[in-house]
Amino acid sequence: MGFIFPWILGFILYKKEPIIVLLIAPMGITIAFILNDLGSNYFWQFKPTFKDLSLSALPLNIGFYPVLSAFLIYFKVKKQINTIFLLLCFTLFTTGFEGMGLVLGKVEYFNGWNIIGTFISYLIAYFIIYGYYRSLVKHHVLKD
Repeated sequence: MGFIFPWILGFILYKKEPIIVLLIAPMGITIAFILNDLGSNYFWQFKPTFKDLSLSALPLNIGFYPVLSAFLIYFKVKKQINTIFLLLCFTLFTTGFEGMGLVLGKVEYFNGWNIIGTFISYLIAYFIIYGYYRSLVKHHVLKD
């Protein structure tokens, strides 16, 4: 579910705006791997758990998070939505999704981690994605 369903939507987005998916999804994957590798060692764990703790997040790292990152930039570029509002909406959605995983026992927090930390980590990740997008605009790779 963390890989196949998001990429069905990602493929639809790719048909509309391939350049956004091709440029933004890899950055979303990179940020997801960095945050989830750090987090799964110190603050949270996804289920099922494997000997290599980062494998639990693999479907999300290469599915859910990069597709959401591409949609974030798509909405910013094509729908001209206020940036702060858009970042907050995506952060709340992603935090809510993880909150459901927490309630369902698919995510476990430890070492004092909580849903507020989750919200902040997603907000930082989306700010990085947005900063990357702004850099692409500055260098005339993407249009504003």
